Amino acid sequence: MKDEEGLLTIDELAAATGMTVRTVRFYAAKGLLPGPIRKGRVGYYGSAHRLRLDLVRELQDHGYALAGIERHLSRIPIDAAGDELAVYRARLMPWEPEPAEEFDRAELERRAGLPLSDDDLDFLIEIGILAEPTPDHFRATASMLAFGVELLAVPVPRETLRESAAVIEQHATAMAAGLTDVFRRGVWEPFRRGELTGTDAEQLASVMARLRPLTVQGLVAAFERAADRAVRHPEEE
Repeated sequence: MKDEEGLLTIDELAAATGMTVRTVRFYAAKGLLPGPIRKGRVGYYGSAHRLRLDLVRELQDHGYALAGIERHLSRIPIDAAGDELAVYRARLMPWEPEPAEEFDRAELERRAGLPLSDDDLDFLIEIGILAEPTPDHFRATASMLAFGVELLAVPVPRETLRESAAVIEQHATAMAAGLTDVFRRGVWEPFRRGELTGTDAEQLASVMARLRPLTVQGLVAAFERAADRAVRHPEEE
């Protein structure tokens, strides 16, 4: 039973977050959770603990391995309050709207609708369509898998597709780093310094969620314009 202040025992925290007590203790031992609130010999857990574990679950659902989860949570101050954690949560959530699923090879081929050779699998892994968490299993979102199957059917040399994927990855990485820096300097740091008057953590998290699809739309439009210029005026590129 919850105590009078709404705190949870470790068993209640595990049940509330869909984890086992062993898993909660594991994350605590890794330093990813703040220490419990002690009342006598019993440790209790509050909203900050639950929010961090909720973030762990969401990252797991989106395909993050333990190392990636540790890396993300290590950036969040261990004493971050609940509203600050909500903003971090909005910042760290992956951009894809659907969680990745894990398949064995037979299920992957069933979902793809065709047999996949070892070369096909190597190609899809290399260009980032599939992840390979174990030698016998693969992880992908449904939309990315469908995209990969379409690529396999395109009558273009694989090397050309690999080079195209490398160009996209290179510029997407630089673009993401640049946009993240702009947001950090223009919004996140002023918010933490208290300079964005009238904006609380919930509002900021909502703004970030709204910016994501708008950013994607803007990038698509910018690429279409740039591609059109490249085709029409190659000497200018």
